[in-house]
Amino acid sequence: MKSPEYRKAFLSVRALLQYANLTDEDLYYDPFGKPYLHTGQYISISHSHQRSAIIVSPYPVGIDIELRRPKILRIAHKFCPGISPELSEITHETVDQFTYVWTAKESIYKMAATQGLGFLRDIELGQWRTEGEVAMGLPLEMTPYVQAKGKITKGQERHFLYQGFITDQYICGMTKDLSPHD
Repeated sequence: MKSPEYRKAFLSVRALLQYANLTDEDLYYDPFGKPYLHTGQYISISHSHQRSAIIVSPYPVGIDIELRRPKILRIAHKFCPGISPELSEITHETVDQFTYVWTAKESIYKMAATQGLGFLRDIELGQWRTEGEVAMGLPLEMTPYVQAKGKITKGQERHFLYQGFITDQYICGMTKDLSPHD
């Protein structure tokens, strides 16, 4: 851990584990880097710049936190179908919309734990909901909270619920698997 930022992220996640009454010994990683808990519960971990987040649940979940910044627009075409690599209009709202989509897809990817899952072709988002309004595609107006339902089409089809919220600098999203579990 040569990077000071990585050390801070590592320590902040350990502090969050302690807050959740877990220890470092409760946590282990599979060969692909996905975290698991020896307790049998599911865990997802995320960090971005000065923030970290974890989620612990009895069912598969995923979490992602991202700093709100224009850099997201350079890669939007890689995770949003039909988006041109050169976006013509760059606004704070555009950055926030694509950051919501990114946190959704990243948290879904973490929840699904499916090798080869593609953000562009295998994860479908729909039924965006902001302040009780239903819209298709991206949320049209940014609100402090959004929700989306969708499905994963790679392998056995799975359905999920995404919930995201915005802060002064970050967007955080969590995904719950809606598929039946054993």
